[in-house]
Amino acid sequence: MKTASALLLYCLTFSVTAEVLDKKTIDNGGSGPFKAIAASESSLPDYVVYRPKDLQSVAKKQQALPLIVFANGGCKDTSYPFERMLSEVASHGYLVVALGSMQRRLDDRTLNKSPNQQMPQAIDWAQSQNQTASSAYFNKIDMAHVAFAGQSCGGAQVLAMADDPRVTSYLMFNSGIGDMTMAEADQESLQQLHTPTLYLIGGESDVAYENALKDYQRITRVPVAFANAVNAGHSGTFEEPNGGAFAQMALKWLDWQLKSKNENSAVFLKSDLSAFPDWTMKSKNF
Repeated sequence: MKTASALLLYCLTFSVTAEVLDKKTIDNGGSGPFKAIAASESSLPDYVVYRPKDLQSVAKKQQALPLIVFANGGCKDTSYPFERMLSEVASHGYLVVALGSMQRRLDDRTLNKSPNQQMPQAIDWAQSQNQTASSAYFNKIDMAHVAFAGQSCGGAQVLAMADDPRVTSYLMFNSGIGDMTMAEADQESLQQLHTPTLYLIGGESDVAYENALKDYQRITRVPVAFANAVNAGHSGTFEEPNGGAFAQMALKWLDWQLKSKNENSAVFLKSDLSAFPDWTMKSKNF
């Protein structure tokens, strides 16, 4: 799956021990037990790492951090519109690697498309850091539990890279391929899904709704859930403090799929939505 350029990038960059070059705190570090930061790592240019500030504290209180690789709306190289959600997820004991370098404002640099290959390359980086004794991440990343996630066009990037065997779950935010071709993904890409998949959609006003529904109907090989926030629209709740209900729904899924908190299955399999007013749920193949 790796191209020659990807392998070169691995050799020249991923072997370097991570060093934080820049960081910021969002929403006071999130509502989880581990206050989170957004960091620019010297060994990982063109990404932002959302993670607990005190990695040693996390290591003492829980097992290693599951990994989430996040692709952005518009396939853009910025996670700025999603940083409240990503920081919130990190504060609950996750390592989130998002495509695109750090921004203080959305207009502080020119935005470009992120290459699809940056998603598997993020896993390469995590594997390298997890095995490097001098790295702050040494033995702190749970490489057996890895999710690909993306919003809108970023979800198409998830589908385009879905055949990576290291991925153990997928999250599609306001996204669906339907009958389109986008980011080198199309309907056939659904056949590459090989682990449980969650669609988080913003109701019928979400422009991705119909395509997501088609995907749900067409997915037959893996477990899939369809979480629908009926009034949220295509922008979800990402601008709300701590990412709003979309972040909390994602955490219910991640804690179930990546941390084996099986009590969360009731949300998806029994439509226990007492904590999620104005949401609907359906699932199959579990």
